Amino acid sequence: MLKSKLFFILAAVTMLVFSAVLLSAQGRGGSASSSVKCAHCGREIRSDANAKVENGAGKLVDLCFGCRMLPKCEYCQMPAEEKTAGDNRLCRECARDTITDKAEAEKVMKDVRQVLTTKFKMTTRHKIDYEIGTRKDLNLEADGEHLELGWFDPKMLRGKPHYTIRILTGLPRYVFRSVAAHELAHDWMDETLPYLMDKPEIREGFAEFVAWSFSSAEGNKRMMHYTEGRTDEVYGDGFRKVKKMMGAAKTAAEWKAVLQKEFPQKQSKKGGK
Repeated sequence: MLKSKLFFILAAVTMLVFSAVLLSAQGRGGSASSSVKCAHCGREIRSDANAKVENGAGKLVDLCFGCRMLPKCEYCQMPAEEKTAGDNRLCRECARDTITDKAEAEKVMKDVRQVLTTKFKMTTRHKIDYEIGTRKDLNLEADGEHLELGWFDPKMLRGKPHYTIRILTGLPRYVFRSVAAHELAHDWMDETLPYLMDKPEIREGFAEFVAWSFSSAEGNKRMMHYTEGRTDEVYGDGFRKVKKMMGAAKTAAEWKAVLQKEFPQKQSKKGGK
């Protein structure tokens, strides 16, 4: 009899414990599948059926499965809603603040040039004309293999050097600033280490490294990720090669010293450079 009572008591305790564990698991399951709203379409979705992405404002938001399948903004992971005059596919957040006016573009580029001087001691003496253009304008001047966002154009006019920087119209401001830093890095190299301008991987890799450093100084993680995620040989591999090469170097003078050490300029037979 005693054994029977002990058996029933043990069975009852086991059932109570099992019930408590089951209820706890159900509670956790209910919490995991609570509803949130998709940041794009606004529909309610289960929190376990969504994914968080970084929008054009740099904030993590929820997207439903359907919206994750839509065409993406070219500069963040949000669904694209419109095309700009420069044929950029942008989400609503990235489209809020774009550069489409020549006067505003010039103002921003001059500000970026000042930041490069202040933060990295990267200065040049060149007088530069600043312009904006369509993707067709830029890619007609490019090598045909890359969709250019900007273009640095040094040439001789009437026997005098003339410098132009042209950037794609309709870029979000945070993208425009990074592209401006890239093109100004070309200007610095053209003036300081012109013999390296004939090495595409180093020329573009260094410009991407400067743009990445500039974005880091501005806290612009989106463009840092954008640069780090490039996979092509010239821009992507070039950036990673130059970044590794630079190590702890943080100013233009230090960058110049590294580049000169890695790529010493060959002396001519007459001893000239």
